[in-house]
Amino acid sequence: MADTDQKTESDGTEAKEASDIFVFPSRLRSQAEGGAAHVRFQALNDIEDGPVVHLFVPQGFSVPDAAAYTTMDLGLLGGIDAKGQDVITKGTGADGLVTQADVVGQATLLGSIVGAKLGSAGIGGSLGGMKALRDGIASNPYTETQYTGSNIRSFGFTFKLVSESAEEADTALAIETFFRNAMYPEESGAFTLKYPDKFKIDFYTGGDKNKYMPHINHCYLVSFNTTYNSTTNAFHEDGQPVEIDIAATFQETRALTRNTLNEIEEAPKKKGSEE
Repeated sequence: MADTDQKTESDGTEAKEASDIFVFPSRLRSQAEGGAAHVRFQALNDIEDGPVVHLFVPQGFSVPDAAAYTTMDLGLLGGIDAKGQDVITKGTGADGLVTQADVVGQATLLGSIVGAKLGSAGIGGSLGGMKALRDGIASNPYTETQYTGSNIRSFGFTFKLVSESAEEADTALAIETFFRNAMYPEESGAFTLKYPDKFKIDFYTGGDKNKYMPHINHCYLVSFNTTYNSTTNAFHEDGQPVEIDIAATFQETRALTRNTLNEIEEAPKKKGSEE
């Protein structure tokens, strides 16, 4: 497993207490040492070495890569660009590309421009539009796709924490509290709030990062839903519910570019090759 109950830095100082590491179920520790796949969540606040949770990888994990596009009408300039300079130089002559229909089709636009100069843009546009309507001619808008950015990715995780003992139930409660606390801001003054913790999410096979699973940039926890005893109404002796279902949605802190995507994708691979 990537974290043990107690880490030691190179200078001999303690890096992480057992109370900062939550593993569920308890058998995941031994199975991870044997190479079992699991996912690691680390809270990042003012320090990089925040509390850590280890859970089995949920079934059906998906990655929602998406880009945002809109459309742009290029109009007259789009036509000139598509047809080349000949549309201007040859005009409407025998060898020209501009037809009488083109002249009529652009009459609405030209009428609006002339009308605007004379203070009657609506009248000018209507006159040109009426001619085009009667002749059944419409201007080619030369509509093209325009890229506007990349969507910020969100990731959903669902876990069913079924405790086989009261001790495991306490661990499940600690994991629930870990996520919920990290989701909310702290008051930093009478009128200000400190941002909630960021999360570092990594997939592991045993003690090594799994280069075949997606690599996620730092995230915020944007929603967290908890359901108690969804399939049974059983409790442990001290009152802990036997089942806790959690559904967490994380959103990366920024939109990615190809460069930043390659950086986070290549980092674990380079580390693996060096080892």
